[in-house]
Amino acid sequence: MRFKIVDILTFSYIGILSLLITLFRSGVEGWYLYIMVHCLYSFLIVFLIWLDKIHQNKLVSLLRYGYPLLSFPLMYEELGQFIHLIFPYWFDFVIHRLELSIFHTHPTIWLQKVTTPWATEYFKCAYFSYYLVVPIAALSLYLKGDMKIFEELITTLAFVFYICYIGFILLPVEGPRYALASLYTIKLKGYSITNFQDLLTEFGALHGGCMPSSHVAAALVSLITTRRYVKVAYYFLLPAVLSLFISTVYTRDHYLSDVIVGLLVGWFGLFLVPKMMKIYGGS
Repeated sequence: MRFKIVDILTFSYIGILSLLITLFRSGVEGWYLYIMVHCLYSFLIVFLIWLDKIHQNKLVSLLRYGYPLLSFPLMYEELGQFIHLIFPYWFDFVIHRLELSIFHTHPTIWLQKVTTPWATEYFKCAYFSYYLVVPIAALSLYLKGDMKIFEELITTLAFVFYICYIGFILLPVEGPRYALASLYTIKLKGYSITNFQDLLTEFGALHGGCMPSSHVAAALVSLITTRRYVKVAYYFLLPAVLSLFISTVYTRDHYLSDVIVGLLVGWFGLFLVPKMMKIYGGS
């Protein structure tokens, strides 16, 4: 049985998270249950790999290559229990000092100058587009019929997501929405999309999932990978992704620093993963 790079990355992430949970288990109620779930998930991956080997079936093959797409949201939600696994406080003050030293103001505060209901509606819509960018990129690459490029996208997404997820634990940052709440003098008011996105944020967003921005990293990976292989999808996604980058700061969900580091993580994955796959595949 031969594991792919995405499997190795997934097992590595599960192993690192399980190790951290075990080392800092005093702050996690029912910590052993998470370890059991991680072991079960690892077993399911191995079973799926075995099933794909003995059954040449398109659906099984799609699940074998694309299973991380189903697990990314669940892993994201799970992190809500582990943001303060190591550090019981927030590191927003570090970002405040950095950005004030460079810009002499908080970028999200400065953006109040251009805040209007229509701008808010547009950027809330752009922020919501994140939930469509990755599926559209994945679908366009899958429909091209070359599983290698589909595998490259999924592997690169896994690489950047896992780095971001570990980053959330190593550097807990709650974001400007919370840390700078007392400094905002203008409330972000829009229309129906704004209300819907605010509802998603209230019930679905991870409090502390800021540094690096996984939204930005994953959107960049999706955009550039489609540029390499499916130009039609690239030109369709380009305006949405560029607007998404701006929206993360405008909507006060992220610091500008989160976005920059997210871009760096994304570029690193885009550079490194194809090389890893080429070396591993050629061994």
